[in-house]
Amino acid sequence: MNILFLTHRVPYPPDKGDRIRSYHLIRHLARDHRLHLACQAWSREEAEAAEGLRHLCRSVEVVRRSARWATWRSLTGLVTGRPLTVPYFGSRELQRAVRRRCRHDPIDLVMAFSSGMAQFVPRLPGIPRIIDFADVDSDKWMQYARHAGFPRSLIYTLEGHRLRRYEKEVAGRFDACLVISRAEADLFRSFCPDCPLGVVPNGVDLEYFRPREMSPGSQELVFVGVMDYHANVDGVLYFCREILPLIRRRIPEATFTIVGGRPTPAVRRLSRLEGVSVVGYVRDVRPYVGRAAVCVVPLRIARGVQNKILEAMACGRPVVTTGRALEGIQARPGRDLLVADEARSFADRTVELLQDEKMRERIGRQARALVEDRYRWERCLRSLDEIIKAARRTGGSFPESGFIPQHNEPEDLNGPNDRSGRSRPAESRGDF
Repeated sequence: MNILFLTHRVPYPPDKGDRIRSYHLIRHLARDHRLHLACQAWSREEAEAAEGLRHLCRSVEVVRRSARWATWRSLTGLVTGRPLTVPYFGSRELQRAVRRRCRHDPIDLVMAFSSGMAQFVPRLPGIPRIIDFADVDSDKWMQYARHAGFPRSLIYTLEGHRLRRYEKEVAGRFDACLVISRAEADLFRSFCPDCPLGVVPNGVDLEYFRPREMSPGSQELVFVGVMDYHANVDGVLYFCREILPLIRRRIPEATFTIVGGRPTPAVRRLSRLEGVSVVGYVRDVRPYVGRAAVCVVPLRIARGVQNKILEAMACGRPVVTTGRALEGIQARPGRDLLVADEARSFADRTVELLQDEKMRERIGRQARALVEDRYRWERCLRSLDEIIKAARRTGGSFPESGFIPQHNEPEDLNGPNDRSGRSRPAESRGDF
């Protein structure tokens, strides 16, 4: 089967959330199908990185974009009423590339990664179309609004509401819509109950992320994430201002290392604080995770599955995180990791681990066992094959409402919402 796969950025290397997911989707599909990738690149380095996908894809079309120009284009959404995301990712060159590919090859299925790519999906009679929303992005904008000052809070709220309408409109044009977890599915169905929705969970590369022996006496706390992403920036600022001082009062030798590319000025300034180190981009995060006594994920803004948590668990490291960051992962708080939502309790849980080596080792072992059992990519992506079969059976016409296969989503290990921590008529210019 020929699959046209559309992404908003080059899905390689798989070193951050959306690239990790899109890369593994491509790698999985390439085993049994012929993939034609069309994507956008936001730098010369990103465009060059696409070479790493040619062994998986029959063809790779890369359209260079300017983030500055895209930002200016996005502002037209303030006037037109469309979400800023749509004009930001709009590209006539990519639209032409998609048309050329559809004329050149007999496409059997089209798959779009993220709502911003829906505008490029062609209407091909009898050809099923699938979109992977991954996370409910509209909710993230609403979360941003709650943690931002005026006037940004107003803009973020407006974008959240417009994007939510757009997500619902887009869902009506596809044969199948994918999300990353049951929590995302429940949220999506709350405003789009008739959407043909399926769950395809994220996994973790268990061969790449493997346990390392813990450094005796380590008091190092580590956070890993792209450091110009708003949720990550908010998380480390919150940690350094409100949580770390509480920890260091009790354990003065405790240190905090921030690992991730493109740190903002606010993040770089954190290195002025005693005990805080801002590393920036590294090619391999495993040595930093490996030497950590505890991996902290203090996110107040989060949706979907936090890969940073799965990767730390795969490395056998104990994790302290927030309930919001854990929503997409089926883990037992108090057994597989620790969860806390207030600064003081987050500090308490972290100190407990720093002071108890056996507890760190036990939680690290249980964390690794959990991801081995439930979060192997090959296991998580079985449901994608079933969803493609179901979409193809419709012959490219919209199926009846309801969930399509999602049986490989791990069951909730804790019961409903137990996160205690203690023991689319927006006209698409792509419709051609």
